[in-house]
Amino acid sequence: MSFTHQVREELAHTEPGDDDSRLAEASAMLRFGGVLEIRGGAGVGYTVATDVGAVARRLRASLDALGPAHATVEVHQPTGLRAATVYRLRLDGGVTPLLARLGIVAPDGRPAAGAALALTRSAAGKTAYVRGALMVAGSLSDPRRPPHLEVRAPGEAAAAGLARLLVPCGGRGARASDHDGWRVTCKSGAAIGAVLARVGAHTAFLHWDGQRLRRQLRGEANRSANADRANLSRAVAASSRQAAAIERAMASVSWPDLPEELRAIALTRLASPEASLAEIGALLDPPVGKTTVHRRLAALTALAEELDAGRRWVE
Repeated sequence: MSFTHQVREELAHTEPGDDDSRLAEASAMLRFGGVLEIRGGAGVGYTVATDVGAVARRLRASLDALGPAHATVEVHQPTGLRAATVYRLRLDGGVTPLLARLGIVAPDGRPAAGAALALTRSAAGKTAYVRGALMVAGSLSDPRRPPHLEVRAPGEAAAAGLARLLVPCGGRGARASDHDGWRVTCKSGAAIGAVLARVGAHTAFLHWDGQRLRRQLRGEANRSANADRANLSRAVAASSRQAAAIERAMASVSWPDLPEELRAIALTRLASPEASLAEIGALLDPPVGKTTVHRRLAALTALAEELDAGRRWVE
């Protein structure tokens, strides 16, 4: 079972709330999951299709609770061209008043483009509307993959309205776009987790957030390891350059001519090629800080470069 299917199944079993919440949720389910149909002499009808039986049953129960509506659910088994079972909820006969109440059509029967503002004024209404859209048209990436939430929309107005409602539900960064059809997307792992928790998918949220934290920790560990590896490579390269410079200086200058502090640094670096600057400083007597060690090694390196250029170093 995909993660999207798990989320839809869990949302279909959440507490539906009061009548206002049922209205907002049912409105989103019809708008994002169905189509308005003109059925000849039978008048106006509406069909909602879903691949989750619990979602179809929830919508039918909500419609029955909201008022008289002749709703039937058809089950279409998988075929050679269809891999999953499809549940079709059909509304027939005198449904225009109900559709108008849900904001799907205007009072005169013409289709309405966006969400009914009266249904989504309250925080509960916004949450219910987002939950309804997710149940019928939402898809989520596997928690182990890069985060991606997407909701297919029937048009620009519906997409823009849902994007606005996602923000107060935790979905910051959600935006509507037209790419092979209108859709609303969100690519923030933290924001997607907040939306799941807000709409009631608590089990899915725990799984999602756990995987998100694992990805984050793994990424931080990889970056830390790469940084340590790079620092070690730079330290080894610097140690090799310093040792070579010391050997050139000792081969060209009389040892007693070097100041005592440079002789001590030179011997300590040659004896401990893998030691850090701080470790070299701690080995000296008296101990010095790594800034002092760096300055003395730089002096030896500069001396070697002057000798390589044929110039005599003068103390």
